[in-house]
Amino acid sequence: MESPQRAQKEMEDSFNCPICLAPRLRMVTGLCQHRVCESCLYDDSGTLSLKCCPVCQEEGCFRQKRPIIPEDSILAQRQLGVVTCPNDGCQEELWKWELVEHRRVCAHIAVVVVLDSPDPPAPRVRPRVTVQEPERPRRFFRLLIAQTSAARGENNPDVGTAAGPSPATARGGTENAGEADAWTPGGSSASPDACPRYCNSENTQEIQEGSMENVMME
Repeated sequence: MESPQRAQKEMEDSFNCPICLAPRLRMVTGLCQHRVCESCLYDDSGTLSLKCCPVCQEEGCFRQKRPIIPEDSILAQRQLGVVTCPNDGCQEELWKWELVEHRRVCAHIAVVVVLDSPDPPAPRVRPRVTVQEPERPRRFFRLLIAQTSAARGENNPDVGTAAGPSPATARGGTENAGEADAWTPGGSSASPDACPRYCNSENTQEIQEGSMENVMME
């Protein structure tokens, strides 16, 4: 039984061009029935470059001008196993069993370049805001100031004058009548007995102490 390698060798010897020793799709058959590819048989201007057949050396077997190769002849070559390299820009013609090896060394093989995608940006971390509770002493002082202001409003000398006579006038002494009329809040001539602010200092201290105890218990 004939091996595949031997069959391929006979196919190559029978249908390769006798000049370039390569399979071609566009082959020209001479009167002597020998076949030569048109690239070796004619020059760029389409004129015959050989005077005789390269196989049998017979003259006048080929036309002087390049003939038109029929599509049936090209199709017959394809049926025999002649193929063209599928790489863009490569026009190499070879047997189909040689295609795998050719594509490994083809200069027009496509190169796929895979670009690495850039790293995604890191998520932005929002700063954490810590809200601190106000300290208890500050709350104590605010409460103390509020209560002290309320106590001063209740013991305002102006309010006492509008409601009734001052303590100095109530005593009915003529010697103190002028002093009572001349008394002014915060004045230098005011006495501790005539100023309600000094008279109620003990009450204010008691209010402050009671407020401090309430705040500390909280």
